[in-house]
Amino acid sequence: MSTATPTPNPKDAPTPGKAPFVVERPPEEEFWDRYNRRLELPLATVAAVLVHVIVGVGLVYGLLALMAGGDNSGPKLELVAVGGMDDDGDGSSGSGGNPDPDVIRDANPLQAAQKVLPTPQALADAKENIQKIVLEDPNGRLPVAASNAASYSQLDESLRKKLLGVGSQKGEGNQPGTGFDGTPGSGPGGTGADSTRARGLRWVLRFKVSNGRDYLAQLEAMDAELLFPLPTSKDSIIIKKISNPSAQKVATDADLRGLAGKIQFSDNRRDAVQGVAGALGMDFTPKTFFAFFPRGVEDTLARLETSYRNRRAEDIEETVFRVTIRGGSYEFVVDEQVIKK
Repeated sequence: MSTATPTPNPKDAPTPGKAPFVVERPPEEEFWDRYNRRLELPLATVAAVLVHVIVGVGLVYGLLALMAGGDNSGPKLELVAVGGMDDDGDGSSGSGGNPDPDVIRDANPLQAAQKVLPTPQALADAKENIQKIVLEDPNGRLPVAASNAASYSQLDESLRKKLLGVGSQKGEGNQPGTGFDGTPGSGPGGTGADSTRARGLRWVLRFKVSNGRDYLAQLEAMDAELLFPLPTSKDSIIIKKISNPSAQKVATDADLRGLAGKIQFSDNRRDAVQGVAGALGMDFTPKTFFAFFPRGVEDTLARLETSYRNRRAEDIEETVFRVTIRGGSYEFVVDEQVIKK
């Protein structure tokens, strides 16, 4: 059997001068198909995103580290207290060569009182000494806050009596004696629980301050007069107007008589006292200072004290007020109150 060789069709022969017939190839692969046989594209995409995320996080942490390197914010506000002032405050060193009189440290008044009166017996003795000076409350022993007892115990006895309004003069003939302020009887406000003297011994104020100057600004808003006992003499320095500290002078008996009739608070925390003294430019380092407020402040505090839990003043051992100064005006709220046992 023979096989015939097919005869080529003349029509299929290439025409002279024309390109030969080309068979078309399959279409090009899509980009995704070409680079996705071994998951090259998704792996590369994930890797690129991960690198960008790592770089971004590194930049953020680096920026935060630079910002944390130097704190340019203002001083932190902490609580401090005048005359028993505050358990949490923060205060500072002031005069006596300290380079920064505006930082307030060691603000716990109870700890400060314990440094002056380190044992319970020492505190009890200091309170008893004050109670003997001002006589006993007719309705019970006169309550004395620990911080106030510590402040008064650091004073010369004669100054202590004057600030407590004691310094009676004997009457002549049938005339009654007079108190230190010249009024009849036992002195300014007597010794009852509603007297100015008794209130000043049991009341505690808490301020929120940032430094010595801020402390002074808040006391000035309450129209306070300040008294700084000199540590090495029986004298003391009085500042009647905080806005004019250069007018400070040695307090006379007449000055002390005027202060004895006002509600008074003390601060014996070393750093807080030195911070205030440094802000005033004093050339000595006091151990404590006293602030005296006008009658309007006392009346407001007295009203808040008795309305807090509808208690009588005779039944109260200690009342703690929180002071807030806004726009040059002051507000008070009762923080806590201790009842006599």
